Formats: sequence, C-alpha cells, structure tokens
Amino acid sequence: MTRRPDFDELVGQDVPRDERDRLRRAHDLLIEAGPPPELSPELEAVPWPDDALAPLFGRRKQGARRPILLAAALATAVVVGFVLGQATTTSSSSSTSIDARQTVQLRGTTLARSAFGKLELGKPDGAGNWPMVLHVKGLPSLDNGGYYDLYLTKGGVPLVSCGTINARGDTVVRMSAAYNLENFDDDGWVIVRKTPSNNFDASQIVLKVA
Repeated sequence: MTRRPDFDELVGQDVPRDERDRLRRAHDLLIEAGPPPELSPELEAVPWPDDALAPLFGRRKQGARRPILLAAALATAVVVGFVLGQATTTSSSSSTSIDARQTVQLRGTTLARSAFGKLELGKPDGAGNWPMVLHVKGLPSLDNGGYYDLYLTKGGVPLVSCGTINARGDTVVRMSAAYNLENFDDDGWVIVRKTPSNNFDASQIVLKVA
C-alpha cells in the first residue's frame, strides 16, 4: 500500500499559520482527489523520449498515439488545476466568511463618530471557542504602534480582549473568543483604541453596540 504523504514532513513547522492552513486545505483536497488514472499498457509502450520529441523534429511515427497522450496530460492538468483552484477559493472565502448565528451592529462613539462595524458570531466548537468575523469601517490608522482591541464588558467596563486589529478603510478580520459569553454583558461588545499616549489602556472606546 502506498504511504500517504505526511503534511508536516512536506511543509515543515516554519510556515505562518494562515499559509499553513491554506496549504493544509490544498493538501487534503489533493489526497482526496487521488492520483490520475494509470495509462493503459498500450500507452505505456510508447517509446520515450523519441516519440514525445517527434513533433519538435518532424518525426511522424506512431502519430495516432500522440493525441491520446496529449489528452491524458491535459486531463491531468485540468484535475490538478481544479483542485488547486478550489483550495485557493476556499481559503480566500473561508478566511472572512462565517455561518453566523448572531450579528451585532457597532456604532462609533464621540471618539470616532463616522466609524461603524459589524460582528458576526458563529457556533462555538466542541472546546468552547467562538468563531467571529469583525467588519469595521471609518476607523483611522494608528501610528506609533497603536492598535484597536475588541473587548467584552462586564458592568459596562471592558474586561477581556477577544483580539487586536489594525484598521485602514474597510477592514475585515476573523477572530475567536474562548470565553463563556453568558458571563458578560449582553451588549458588551466594544472596540477600544490603544496607543502609547494612553499607555495602551482599554479606556478609550471607539465602537460599541448600536
């Protein structure tokens, strides 16, 4: 039995997480597709490289077999291209899409009046991790190492972070929360601005539940 290629051996451990996930999907799809069909004994008997190079040098022997070989090669290329295309499409779409079970609308505070956002919450996995996709628009880019932080509040106070982002124009980021959401305010989703000037404190709320 042919040994199935080991993904970790092929890719190694020094690949960024997002790229590793994309390659993992491509690897799984290629394994599922399996190898292309084997050539028949008649096709395997074609001399190599003479017959394969014949079109370059004007040879015409066994010309009837070359269209068959070409068709087989094209079929293989189509299968591989389709699988890789599916992997790329899946990667690009799944990274910023989610089967949302709840959508939370966010509006800008006095610190960012023209900003707004949307938080899509998915179904938690078996370990209790909540997949999320955050959409924000209108938040200015922050200099000097500043960033934005998605928080859950308790009693109106930002308590735990669910992920940090940099914003520029329309920004969409996939996140995950590992908390029991019932332990926090029902409308407790806020985005805070953290900069060196405020010592990266969580007190500057720029977006909150509408």
